[in-house]
Amino acid sequence: MHTVLNPGWTIQAGKRILVFCGKRGMTMNQELTTGPIRQSLILFALPLFFSQLFQTLYNTADTVIIGHYLGDQSLAAVGSVAALFELIVGFSTGFGQGFGVVAGQKYGAQDSRGFRKCVALSILLSTVIAVVISAIMCLSMTGVLQLLRTPRDIFTSAYSYIFVISAGLIITIYYNLASGLLRAAGDSKTPLYVLILSSGINIVLDIVFITRLQASVAATAWATLIAQLISLVACLGWIFRKKRELIPSVSDFAWDGAMVASLLKMGLSMALMSSIVSIGTLILQTAINPMGTRRITGHTAARKMIAVLDLPVFSLSLALSSFAAQNMGAGKYERVERGIAFANRISILYSIVLSVLTFFAAGAMISLISGSSDPFVMETGRLYLITNVPFFPMLAILLNLRVSMQSMLMTLIPVLSSVIELAGKLLFTWFVVPFAGYWGVCATEPFVWTAMAVFLGSCYLHRSVLTREGIPVHLFR
Repeated sequence: MHTVLNPGWTIQAGKRILVFCGKRGMTMNQELTTGPIRQSLILFALPLFFSQLFQTLYNTADTVIIGHYLGDQSLAAVGSVAALFELIVGFSTGFGQGFGVVAGQKYGAQDSRGFRKCVALSILLSTVIAVVISAIMCLSMTGVLQLLRTPRDIFTSAYSYIFVISAGLIITIYYNLASGLLRAAGDSKTPLYVLILSSGINIVLDIVFITRLQASVAATAWATLIAQLISLVACLGWIFRKKRELIPSVSDFAWDGAMVASLLKMGLSMALMSSIVSIGTLILQTAINPMGTRRITGHTAARKMIAVLDLPVFSLSLALSSFAAQNMGAGKYERVERGIAFANRISILYSIVLSVLTFFAAGAMISLISGSSDPFVMETGRLYLITNVPFFPMLAILLNLRVSMQSMLMTLIPVLSSVIELAGKLLFTWFVVPFAGYWGVCATEPFVWTAMAVFLGSCYLHRSVLTREGIPVHLFR
């Protein structure tokens, strides 16, 4: 039974579901703008966590299989360009994340036509971005690796791996755009189901290419791209069969200067924020690479383990981004503030527990990832873990505040926080690492995480949109 509210809208009796009955019949699930905040965030974050878990398996599986089957030198080759990989992919997909924020705001505001137009223009902009970045990176790859001071004994392997990733960037961008738009529309489960399938295919391909076909490290890059292509096709298939209301019409591709400006502003903000962070990591990598293949191997294993350990924190921040965007679009500012405070509390609790566990299990974690028995490699990885994981509470605060401010259209402050991170990594690379060695490398990110958390926390408490709306703002309430 339905009660008619006005032409075009109905509400199903007894349920908090609004259904838009316009031209294209878009269903607008309002689970993030109504109901208990804790339940909304956690239920939305769980599929994102498993999505990120299987996404991380793409690269972690590469690392484990390379380390166990091809040895320390091949693992070091992948590790020496890991920061470059993060920069290329992060800058590109940052645009997709920014586009998703704009789409989420349209969705929260129940603007079905604006949502579809956002999808259409995001597709066009993503195509241009992918082609330009791929061309630049492929043409300049040799010079870039030389600037990174990549060791001669792993140069060829490192080049072949990162070249394949750069050449296939359009697949990565399209996949992240498709899954991001589904999440912006409140569907975080479909990207998860698709990703589980393609992650399994990625692992199987890694094993087949390396153990059966005796391929080099470049084969793992091909396996990643093939798996992402399968994810993209599956997402598109689901949209065409079950989510046709998300598909833009030909007219939606018409130029809209205001919409393009909005997408580019948010997309460029997210991309710059991601790339500034990655540039700092890339500069830090130039200090690590001359330390030798064994040091790179241990550091690579530790970085991959960190990527797994911070998944709950990162996934909750992703959920918070959609949560804040939809509730800002719906004008529910107090709900945004309470969601941020809850995310901070639960993230910090997780980080404290994880720090204790890591102190006792760091060695086993490095052995599992790297497959190495070299004591120098093991101690390198262990040192990085036990000095970085205890600062996860700072990482949690900065991630939550950064994405929330982006969703509030406060784009400048998150970018400034990334500049702080870049400056911190520059300072440590130039002035601390030359004297402190690898200890200086380990101390770099805890330092910048803390600095950014303090900066963002101060801006959020005193200069956010919420304070201007008269909402009492707290970090942990």
